[in-house]
Amino acid sequence: MSKSIILVEDELSIRIGMQHTLSAESYLVESFEDADSALQAMGAASFDLLITDMRLPGISGLELIDKVKELHPSTGTMLITAFPEIELAVSAMRHGAFDFLCKPFSNEGLLIAVERYFNYHDLRLENTRLKTSAGLDAMIGGQAMQPVFERIRAVADACTPVLVLGPSGTGKELVANALHTMSSRSGKPFIKVNCSALPEQLLESELFGHEKGAFTGAHKRRIGKFEAANQGTFFFDEVGDMPLALQVKLLRVLEDGEITRVGGNTPIKVDVRTIFATAKDIDKALEEGSFREDLYYRINVVPINLPPLRERGDDKIKLMQHFLRLYADKHRKEGTLLSPEAQAALMVYDFPGNIRELRNIMERSVLLAQDGVVRLGHLPQRVLGEELDSQPGKPPSLEEGVREYERKRIVEALEQTGNRKQLAAGLLGISRKVLWKKLKELGISA
Repeated sequence: MSKSIILVEDELSIRIGMQHTLSAESYLVESFEDADSALQAMGAASFDLLITDMRLPGISGLELIDKVKELHPSTGTMLITAFPEIELAVSAMRHGAFDFLCKPFSNEGLLIAVERYFNYHDLRLENTRLKTSAGLDAMIGGQAMQPVFERIRAVADACTPVLVLGPSGTGKELVANALHTMSSRSGKPFIKVNCSALPEQLLESELFGHEKGAFTGAHKRRIGKFEAANQGTFFFDEVGDMPLALQVKLLRVLEDGEITRVGGNTPIKVDVRTIFATAKDIDKALEEGSFREDLYYRINVVPINLPPLRERGDDKIKLMQHFLRLYADKHRKEGTLLSPEAQAALMVYDFPGNIRELRNIMERSVLLAQDGVVRLGHLPQRVLGEELDSQPGKPPSLEEGVREYERKRIVEALEQTGNRKQLAAGLLGISRKVLWKKLKELGISA
């Protein structure tokens, strides 16, 4: 696809020459003699690159660059001037210009500069694509997790606060990692703090730092995590456990964008993207008064809700296989398999500890499986004690439990696909022939 360029140059001969040179290389070029005309055109359409002269009728080229960055932040900019001064070059770069061309320049020099910008632009897009892939690679999920993945992609590169909600063990820290990895701040610091793990006085010092002599033991100045995270990302885990007094100070930092060290008086500006997570019922905490309503509205700009593992359907199987491979490699027991009976028992278990519990169970099972197969006896008693059937009286046999689970999954798949066997088989991960066989064995009417 051809790249689009908007050219702003008040000298007619130079403007026509540049447009001809760029158009001959298949660039789509629109040219204007003043900034106002260019801004009007950019209000109706976006361009890949702006090339502007420094001296223009009306506003200057630097002012035009500033306005374009507000309108279209992704548009590249390049400045042209007849006055090759170091100060002007530095100023142009500070305003976001990619390059700086001095008159007179050759056609070849112009094309080299433009090509250099688009090579940089394409590389940046590829890096963004790779970061997006890497950010979500650590997260495994099917249909139930798609809304979560879509929300992460949508807000990853924004500076907006994100509140990640979900039961303990559902992967809230993985979401924070993905948001940071996929953002333009990925090369900057990523600082994490667990708000429930530190006492109030120590937590304040950890967040904001302290001056020498601020309290007993403060023998020298120490910067806090906010300063350490400057231009990066700050993840507050278990923010629902933050003391009320600290919530007030945190709100002030989020509103003003500056912190004051404990024992100090000088405000310090910080540029930090914040992510918050909690397993607590925030609505209940608001009612009880243990969490400030004003802070809640400030951090809950973009909520991301993680479902418990019991609601994630076939994700259980994907996660089991993932952790099986992970711990088999870690403990040098490559090729370890999960028996059908063990898988069936795990599939009907509720996992109150969610993914964290599943991960621990799989590591334990791999370690105990001496013959390369994880069997029922390698699973914790709490998993084996789960009833596979809600029928009172004598618990069902394992074989009956497996049949009941298969029957339930097949009926669900048929209902979801409108009784279309091919689609249902695909949803279940089996062939149509196997599905027909199961329908007959389990006495399910098509």
